[in-house]
Amino acid sequence: MKTAIVLAAFGTTVPRARLALENIEKEYKSAFSDLEIRWAYTSDMVRRKIWREEGVFIDTPATALAKLQEEGYQNVIVQSLHIFPGQEYHDLNNIVESFAGLRDAKGKNFFHNLLLGKPLLYEYEDYLHVTEQSLKNYLPQSEDTALVLMGHGTEHFAFSTYGCLNDILRHIYKNVFLATVEGYPGLDHVQADLQKGSFKKINLLPFMVVAGDHSINDMAGDEEDSWKIVLQESGYEVDCILEGMGENKSVVNLFLAHTRRELSSL
Repeated sequence: MKTAIVLAAFGTTVPRARLALENIEKEYKSAFSDLEIRWAYTSDMVRRKIWREEGVFIDTPATALAKLQEEGYQNVIVQSLHIFPGQEYHDLNNIVESFAGLRDAKGKNFFHNLLLGKPLLYEYEDYLHVTEQSLKNYLPQSEDTALVLMGHGTEHFAFSTYGCLNDILRHIYKNVFLATVEGYPGLDHVQADLQKGSFKKINLLPFMVVAGDHSINDMAGDEEDSWKIVLQESGYEVDCILEGMGENKSVVNLFLAHTRRELSSL
């Protein structure tokens, strides 16, 4: 049976940030050289802007699945490239479940197998992999330096993912913290933690698949409410690392492991 993998990401309108997605694609094509690899963006806003400004059409997950079904693919893994199982992931899950239930006039399923690969953080072992493996190259070498991760945040009930990850980080390290742009924990919570230490320097790193608009503006921008400026005004020396998690081999390996788990069930 013909088998394909659909890489489903939120997407980004920042061309330079797509280096992370290109790296993920390269690793997937290397790991699964005998399978078809396709892309889909879950954000309609991102897709529309790219089409409007660049003239490039990117499939929605539904469009990607419809094309694969038309082309005769029977086994499909849709791999979520989201950080956590929030609204985007649950919407993606609904699409996959809907397509999995589709049948032709004779009652035959359109797909023999249609499965969804888990996002980066789903099980406890995923959290440990990220905290103990994926952050190795970013850990400060000096006791007066802290690493602050910028997560996106959400109003979805899965916002607890960030609180859980921050709690694990604080149990393992004394100088690594997580805050989010939209939700809990916020930058003010991290500032309270920073004040308990003797930190002089802060390294900011986006905890997002791509270092896109939030990283460039909300984290490293020169506006008065950017994290860089807020922390500088608090007396810290601040360095910004504009690198998406999709550029991190350890992170991509975790996505690959999630995909392999689904493929093993075919």
